[in-house]
Amino acid sequence: MNDSNISEEDKLIKSQMEKMVPSYDSYMKKVTLGRERALREETVNLAQVKAGDCVLEIGCGTGTLTLAAKRKAGASGKAFGIDIIPGMIEASQRKAAEANEDITFRSGSIDDIPFSENQFDIVMCSFMIFHMSETTRRKGIAEIRRVLKPQGRLLVLDMALP
Repeated sequence: MNDSNISEEDKLIKSQMEKMVPSYDSYMKKVTLGRERALREETVNLAQVKAGDCVLEIGCGTGTLTLAAKRKAGASGKAFGIDIIPGMIEASQRKAAEANEDITFRSGSIDDIPFSENQFDIVMCSFMIFHMSETTRRKGIAEIRRVLKPQGRLLVLDMALP
């Protein structure tokens, strides 16, 4: 992602997320009270991932949800993850290798998804869609629509404080 093409707001958010790479997994463990794996499995269930599906996670972080999606999609399915933070992609690739899962992780942004149109059965965004400017979010929704197959599904999961 070329930083000259993004807003100052998005640059600030990206900078903050880059600092989280080393502590992201421990942060998620704390935020989910040690139940991240259960949360990720429930997210995959909510997305209705089934054997043979082609799934994309946008803002994949360190890849935990993408791994859960690949397990559910099985050997006949495919899973992909994109993130704007190179360190997150590297961590995701390590996790996939350690789990012996064939998953493609690559650098990419929600507002310029690096895949062809009508490619995915399911697109998931978890804990990321509100961490960007409104302009980027709007472009991103159009991009998601572009890469989803007809009848494809989008699942957005985030949290809000009371």
